[in-house]
Amino acid sequence: MPDWTRSFPDADHRWVMALRPVDDARDFFAAQDATGAMLGERARWLAEEEQKYAALLPEAEAAAVETWEMARAWGHVCDDDDGDGHVPSPMQAMLRLGHAWEPDLVWMHPDETGTHRLAGGVVCFPSSWALREKLGRMMAEVHGPVPALNGELGRQIDTFLQRMAPGAVWRRENWSLSRDGELNHHPSHQRLKLDAGITVHDVWLRLEHQLLMKLPNSGSVLFGIRIEVVPLGELMRDEEAAARLARLVATMSEEAAAYKGLATARGALLGMLRGES
Repeated sequence: MPDWTRSFPDADHRWVMALRPVDDARDFFAAQDATGAMLGERARWLAEEEQKYAALLPEAEAAAVETWEMARAWGHVCDDDDGDGHVPSPMQAMLRLGHAWEPDLVWMHPDETGTHRLAGGVVCFPSSWALREKLGRMMAEVHGPVPALNGELGRQIDTFLQRMAPGAVWRRENWSLSRDGELNHHPSHQRLKLDAGITVHDVWLRLEHQLLMKLPNSGSVLFGIRIEVVPLGELMRDEEAAARLARLVATMSEEAAAYKGLATARGALLGMLRGES
């Protein structure tokens, strides 16, 4: 089970970075799904609609190749089929990573002013956002839909990205709630929303285990997103985790609740988490 204390601080709701340094990125990207189902689903989405889930701007081409070389050194990807050891093109490198790694991956590259912009990646399991819509945008624009986040953390996020040391690796967690356990929540997919009529069997916790790494050569920041979906009933077996989540849900603003899809479901959700229903 996840470490709930990392996802749910024992505090009222507010937007926080909650970053922690880690030694390296290898374990984060290493395979964890013994069934292969996650990689199989990634392959399916990329085969059906590659343009929707993968994109690369020229600014991130060096990062794509650098990341592929790192993954090859870890044994996560192999050389070309012809065995001549040639480095693949940036697009080939990106797509191979998208097929080989379970987490999604995004590159953020600094422009001439030092402002980081989303410059490419493979995102098969987005949490209600579209890669193509974010491509080329700076972080303040990427986070624009999140109410009050830029005002509270925007400058802190930009400063952190600009000051990351080459090779440094950081981790953090994010969470949301949904009415299904699907991995792919692309906004083009129609999904049932949480409402006042939900029961514990209707709710899934969607965890985003996130990683940021400053690539030493290209200067881009590699952003990894590993999705984990857990039925709410499993979380509720841990009384402390349920209490922490209840506090976060109860204290978030109306705007934050609406953004997280909880506007009409908050009362029912709190009743379940507090053991009142």
